[in-house]
Amino acid sequence: MYLSIAPDGRVEYRRHQGSTETTITGPIQEFKGNDFSVGIPFLTATFVVSKPPYKEGDTWKMVVDGVELTKVQ
Repeated sequence: MYLSIAPDGRVEYRRHQGSTETTITGPIQEFKGNDFSVGIPFLTATFVVSKPPYKEGDTWKMVVDGVELTKVQ
């Protein structure tokens, strides 16, 4: 899984599950608690953030859609 959130709110997302690949690119439309929706009006995807960004040692992490992600430079 790859998730990139730019400072201007643009999101790039790719996820491989078996032989299926999902790709979403677009602006953040809204936040609901820690969750956020990406896309254009009437065509959005919601990302469930079960653990918002946190620091573990010197590494930033978060859990999105059940996957723990690590920030890379």
